[in-house]
Amino acid sequence: MASLLALAVVAGCTTTSKGDPLPIPSTEKTASDSAPPSSDNGDEELPFAGAPKVENPLDTSRYERDPCRSLTADQAESLNLPRVGTIDDKIPLSIGCVWLNEETRGKVRIVFIVDDPRGLSPEYDANNRGEYELFEELPDIEGYPAIVRGIDDRAKGNCVVIVGVADDMAFATELSLSTANVGQKDPCKTASDIAGMALQTMKGA
Repeated sequence: MASLLALAVVAGCTTTSKGDPLPIPSTEKTASDSAPPSSDNGDEELPFAGAPKVENPLDTSRYERDPCRSLTADQAESLNLPRVGTIDDKIPLSIGCVWLNEETRGKVRIVFIVDDPRGLSPEYDANNRGEYELFEELPDIEGYPAIVRGIDDRAKGNCVVIVGVADDMAFATELSLSTANVGQKDPCKTASDIAGMALQTMKGA
């Protein structure tokens, strides 16, 4: 089974300028394309494979049902994205929401892995098997463990940040910087900020 995740800016972090996020070109791999296969044993004690334990699990059930709630209209607008996202239910094992600026081509996708509820553990397992070109642990985002993983597309303005909100649940923030910001901003920093924004929304609810 594959861990599939997707995209997000922490309030209080650097403000994203107009035209900030950029879309992942159709030829590029997204979080879904580079997701790790699950192990044959579905009865692992969580967490495993070196994944950190989530000490304060967050109930994200309402956002798993509707990921477009993950960013408020004001948050999306502050990123120069449409105020309302579009549900993406064609991601294997997951459900996501996409915010795309048609003019700047900035794009964010936030994805919850609802059909493989094992949190960050499959990501660490896949990395231990050498599945990822890029894998980095990040400082906690809003108190929750996070990683960057996938193919290394940072030079093209793309990055996937995955946050563990419980031992059995994680969400991904997939970011493509706007064309104007490619090479000007760190896409993984921006994706981390957006993930933090989403976490603030979820914690506030």
